[in-house]
Amino acid sequence: MSSSSPIRLAIHGGAGDLDAVNSDTRAHRAALHAIAGEGLALLRSGAGSLDAVELMVQRLEECPLFNAGVGAVLNRDGQVELDAAIMDGRDRACGAVTGVQRAKYPVRLARAVMERSPHVMFMGAGADALNRELGLEEVAPEYFITEERFHQLKEARAKGVIVLDHDSAFGTVGAVARDAQGHLAAATSTGGLTNKHPGRVGDTPIIGAGTFADDQTAAVSCTGTGECFIRAGFGFAVDARLRYTPADLATACAEQLDAVRGYGGRGGCIAIDRHGLLALPFNSRAMYRAWVDADGVIGVAVGED
Repeated sequence: MSSSSPIRLAIHGGAGDLDAVNSDTRAHRAALHAIAGEGLALLRSGAGSLDAVELMVQRLEECPLFNAGVGAVLNRDGQVELDAAIMDGRDRACGAVTGVQRAKYPVRLARAVMERSPHVMFMGAGADALNRELGLEEVAPEYFITEERFHQLKEARAKGVIVLDHDSAFGTVGAVARDAQGHLAAATSTGGLTNKHPGRVGDTPIIGAGTFADDQTAAVSCTGTGECFIRAGFGFAVDARLRYTPADLATACAEQLDAVRGYGGRGGCIAIDRHGLLALPFNSRAMYRAWVDADGVIGVAVGED
């Protein structure tokens, strides 16, 4: 692919304080590389950015290595509560779901909310009912539960703590993309926090916090301490900095991560601006990520590598 190609993409699988140097991340890296490859092939075939981010997040939801879909963490009652959102940069159309337990692909349901309902967000039983009404794939809640997540919950209960997803097995997933027409899109999906109080919602399904896209500015997907990303209004704040100040994408994202840190949070984001520039910053020790820049080559990294 020539350097003049407008196609760009990035995906993430969570950010946190993993020791990237001494941890075995080969399986995660391989999964990220393969999923980014699927997204790249789709964009090269002429598909739009919205289709690409949905596909890549769906593949991440299928992968038990990450905290979304299969392999999602469990709440205090041993249940999954899945959140997802998607946003189209062409017109800010968006859809989100929170606390779903039966939708096989929460990101697909989020897109259906956007395209097949007059609303933006559905929650819990209502979201699962909509999934059924629209004929999307449905599974029993046990479908999502893995042995590793069950043991993580037992340990968290024994210690009496709520474990951030990025401090155990990584993590919230997301994707951003710029297609051949220059359109932007973003999608994010998560299982939340291990041992969280049932009903807790983080930044993932909050449009303008953990998920955002506008062709005039940037596409952003976040991972980390959700409450702090909400307080920072992360996605909208990046948009505002690009729209109303001289800041470039890297500066805008870095300044907002400073705001997250100021609220006591940590994590990272993946972002693509309207010019095709990428930013993948994080203020924790690591963030699982893969990307395709102007060179058309898939890059994968975990720590500062």
